[in-house]
Amino acid sequence: MMNNQYKTALAGTTLSYFSAEAAIEKLAPGTYQTLPYTCKVFAENLVRRADPKILDAALWQFIERKRDLDFPWYPARVVCHDILGQTALVDLAGLRDAIAAKGGDPAQVNPVVPTQLIVDHSLAVEHAGFEPDAFEKNRAIEDRRNDDRFHFINWTKTAFENVDVIPPGNGIMHQINLERMSPVIHAQDGIAFPDTLVGTDSHTPHVDALGVIAIGVGGLEAESVMLGRASYLRLPDIVGVELTGERQPGITATDIVLALTEFLREARVVSSYLEFFGTGAAALTLGDRATISNMTPEFGATAAMFYIDDKTIDYLKLTGRDPEQVHLVETYAKQQAYGQMRSRPPSMSECSPSTYHLLVAIWQGHRIRTDESRPTHSLKLELPATPSMRLARCLMAPSLSRPLPLAPIRQTLETSSLRDCWPRKPMLWV
Repeated sequence: MMNNQYKTALAGTTLSYFSAEAAIEKLAPGTYQTLPYTCKVFAENLVRRADPKILDAALWQFIERKRDLDFPWYPARVVCHDILGQTALVDLAGLRDAIAAKGGDPAQVNPVVPTQLIVDHSLAVEHAGFEPDAFEKNRAIEDRRNDDRFHFINWTKTAFENVDVIPPGNGIMHQINLERMSPVIHAQDGIAFPDTLVGTDSHTPHVDALGVIAIGVGGLEAESVMLGRASYLRLPDIVGVELTGERQPGITATDIVLALTEFLREARVVSSYLEFFGTGAAALTLGDRATISNMTPEFGATAAMFYIDDKTIDYLKLTGRDPEQVHLVETYAKQQAYGQMRSRPPSMSECSPSTYHLLVAIWQGHRIRTDESRPTHSLKLELPATPSMRLARCLMAPSLSRPLPLAPIRQTLETSSLRDCWPRKPMLWV
């Protein structure tokens, strides 16, 4: 279902879009520009998809920072790895059998929402990287062990509509999502709208770095969204995280995200939507932002958003997005004011009642000292009492008292940086 109210032409394109700003300003003039990025994206989804009977009541939740009403969210995509994605498609295949047994047309059973299944959870490393042809050997073992599963998954490519399958051997699902699959802004049936998604992995927020709201969910909720049902939620805690200063030589994205992880865990941002802004966030490359967003479950948060800015546009060009798509992203983000909160923090009145504001200063000339290749740091939290908000300041200081090993998480972190993994072999899918 798509509404018609607040539909308007998108300047510089042949498309239309739904103006969340017009809907919000009609209810509360002067409010839209004060909303956090997360609220702006959710508001657009409501204006475009929600039942008009509940639209105003749902939008008032954002305006007044209330949490007494569930509102519907219709993600634009579902992204699955092969374990849970296969399970969901097996359910649909079983439903087809049941429909056929009743004399119905089984071909009518298809995902309503575009679903992308990425085969990346089946590989077991039996041959180490120092062996000749290790990759080919491991892939051959993967195919042999999963022959029946892969046969079914390949069948779904042609049996179902709205299903894309990325075969094994192409990389990690989140990196593929970041580099190839997310358009950031969709153009469908003449309408431009933000990319949003649910994924069957806790690290689905990896793509939040592009300004895409992406939430990790379980298989049942993903399957529900796949069938076109709304995911209902209430206004979450929206936590502004300001990054200031410049990263000094020798400090990697891994160092930064480990410092942030410890700090945000202590700050108890459980289930929050984080929004990173400030001069430090603006200076980060998209790969470094993705490294931070990828650690959302380690923070305890639900999402870790960055705004759409020039670094987003540069990354889309770098990864080969079509020039028309890049232009659409730039035009749409400007029209919907998706990049205007980069340099100023949201005040307490612009966030939900229990939101607090984090000021993070981790790059102010301090260098992380190392001991036997293990980065070490200490974090100092200052929580001055203020009537309107809790203020937390994170200071990086050299210390050798709390070593943090890199090995267990380095693979996940470093895949976000194009400096480490680019160029790679071409994708095996189109």
